[in-house]
Amino acid sequence: MSFPNNIQFIAIALFCLSFSIFIHELGHFLAAKKRSLVADRFSIGFGPRLFGWYKNGTDFRISLLPFGGYVSLPQLADMGRLEGGEDAAKKLPPISYADKMIVAIMGAIFNLIFAFILSLILWGIGREIVKTTEIGYIAEKVTNSDGATVAGPAFQAGLQKGDTIFSLDGEKMDSWMQFQNALITGTKRTIDGQPMVKIGIFRQGKPQNITVYPQIMTTEAIRQIGVLPTSDKNAAPIVVRLEKNMPAYTAGLKEGDHILKLDDEPVISNGFLKTYLASNGDRTINVTVKRNGFEKLVPIKPLIKWGETSPRFGFAYNYPFTTERVYDNPLKQILHFVDIMRRTLYALIHQGSNVKVRNMSGPVGIVHGLTHMARNGFTDLVWFLALINVNLAIFNLLPIPVLDGGHMMFATISRIIGRPLPRKLMENLQGAFVLLLLGFVVYVSFFDLGRVGRDAGIIKEKIPIEQGQSPHIEAVDP
Repeated sequence: MSFPNNIQFIAIALFCLSFSIFIHELGHFLAAKKRSLVADRFSIGFGPRLFGWYKNGTDFRISLLPFGGYVSLPQLADMGRLEGGEDAAKKLPPISYADKMIVAIMGAIFNLIFAFILSLILWGIGREIVKTTEIGYIAEKVTNSDGATVAGPAFQAGLQKGDTIFSLDGEKMDSWMQFQNALITGTKRTIDGQPMVKIGIFRQGKPQNITVYPQIMTTEAIRQIGVLPTSDKNAAPIVVRLEKNMPAYTAGLKEGDHILKLDDEPVISNGFLKTYLASNGDRTINVTVKRNGFEKLVPIKPLIKWGETSPRFGFAYNYPFTTERVYDNPLKQILHFVDIMRRTLYALIHQGSNVKVRNMSGPVGIVHGLTHMARNGFTDLVWFLALINVNLAIFNLLPIPVLDGGHMMFATISRIIGRPLPRKLMENLQGAFVLLLLGFVVYVSFFDLGRVGRDAGIIKEKIPIEQGQSPHIEAVDP
């Protein structure tokens, strides 16, 4: 992508994240105003004030640290000097338990309402997904996170091309994404600690259950078994890798380009592409590609690389996976988002899982994901934004000091014991968890930056995702 386009998509991503935070804080703010509470500060971000305005006793501001946001509500009393100040709280009338609970929960409710609206849009326009769970490729060898080449888990277990996955550890699988998510967040192990999963398949119409022992793979160190879904051989092949300083790279071909024609001949098959390039390697070939919805002509003249005998362009391609446009209703979509969050949180705390805190994303990772989705198109951006808002709602309701769930926990404990909790205790807990939260953000952002660097090609991927993951890459690299 060109620099101006990158800036454009990053700006869209930052706006989407900021707007989601705004929606969350707006829920708190409107609930507080409706309950006649004082809201003296409405901040997007933490730390020193950058700019803003004052209206009806509230300081609406953009703050320095873009790690979230908050509405300062002195009468909640939980944050003490961190929000609003102890003296300000003492001069204001106390509020009821119902006030505290309603104001605290409304941020999450507003995020869910926003996610529901976005899901309504997706219900109307539909979304292309890899709906099939049919296996289209099985790697005989894979490279694990230690850099060792080992037998592919699926191949070793006896899975075959054409098998259709219908369950994983007894749970029904409705799409390839659901299968991948369930596999990554799996917690089952053998007695000796090896990851294990039971996969239900249909083979020639007959159900079977096969035990597979996943390998820990990729730089993310997650469970994989070395399979890919079926590819759409009727679709135009996609450029998946470019070799630097080779003709395709120099001519301006981009990863993600759809190869439509060679000269005026439509690319109708893998064999045609190979044959045409082999028989016309001594001249410039006009390659027609589709990029960002528009056709573009890229003239490329092959060359013979030192140490080789055949002319090459220096790009690798594959066929896109078979997709299907689905029109899931909002409730089904939101329940799917909740299930993703549930699996992730459960895997984080389960000793049998391989999911670690390092696999989570902070603000940098979220913006990177939104940027990627913005490049993909409006539909994917809306879907990811809905997912983020459901995650924000659930995460903020966890009973952790600093989060909304922490406010609700303090209010409930006070109600049960019949007296307010000591302010000093709450302030100390809040302060400690603010530091923990900031430490968490810094920690995951370190890994987020690594992902951004690898995607941008700045940091080299040391561990291949799978050896031979794209079955046409080596054989067809022209």
